[in-house]
Amino acid sequence: MSCSFCIPTKREKAFMKVEDFEEIVKKIQGYTDLITLHVKGEPFMHPNLKELLQICEKYKLKVNITTNATLLSKQLQTIITSRAIRQINLSIHSIKQNGDNKLKEKEYVKQVIQSVRKITQETPIIISYRLWNLESIKENEHNKNILDILEKEYQITNLLERAKQEEYIKLDENVFLNQDEMFEWPTIKREIISKKGKCQGLRNQIAILVDGSVVPCCLDQDGDIVLGNILKDSLSSILESDQVKRIKNGFENNILEEPLCQRCGYRKKFK
Repeated sequence: MSCSFCIPTKREKAFMKVEDFEEIVKKIQGYTDLITLHVKGEPFMHPNLKELLQICEKYKLKVNITTNATLLSKQLQTIITSRAIRQINLSIHSIKQNGDNKLKEKEYVKQVIQSVRKITQETPIIISYRLWNLESIKENEHNKNILDILEKEYQITNLLERAKQEEYIKLDENVFLNQDEMFEWPTIKREIISKKGKCQGLRNQIAILVDGSVVPCCLDQDGDIVLGNILKDSLSSILESDQVKRIKNGFENNILEEPLCQRCGYRKKFK
């Protein structure tokens, strides 16, 4: 979608194999009861999404999905029949960057809303409309257009003004608007922001890339801090490594050990 919110990834595009996905799910048993399908990929493009969700259900894992929503309507049956999905995050700020005019943008958002209504009528799935690009909401005509549509469709007044002040706004039962300011994606090519700071990486999350590489968090989109490979090693051996201990100890002492962490704008949220 070439969304302005994200930066390109240098990783080769690929679909995770079903057997690899199940192997990973087996290995994370006991560490979490919730996984999120994202890290710079579009989950609804996966040709075996239904099977992946069935595996999660089999191993009693709940699933959050982050998507640009362009394929939401095509995956409705899979979504509605899955008992594994807990929440779907819709990045609805991506369509403008694809060169669409206001009419197509309006049609896109209304189609998304129509799909959301079908999902919430038949399931307890939580829906989060996301606008994570609010650095200049006063001037951002694109955001205003989207908020105007949501305001009319959900009969919410002063949504634009509220969006400037409130992080979460309830639009309907199990339907929310979640907005935040843009942050600087970490990339090794960027100048160092700071060598001091804390993070929730390796504390309440890790990320696993399509080839099984384990990285500290979901913002390491290129796999710059590979801690090991879960398809080859156990998760416990990876998390007990000297590298992981060094990074976690650094966070606890307000020190960013890794060059990528020193270039991450998101970690400024963890003051």
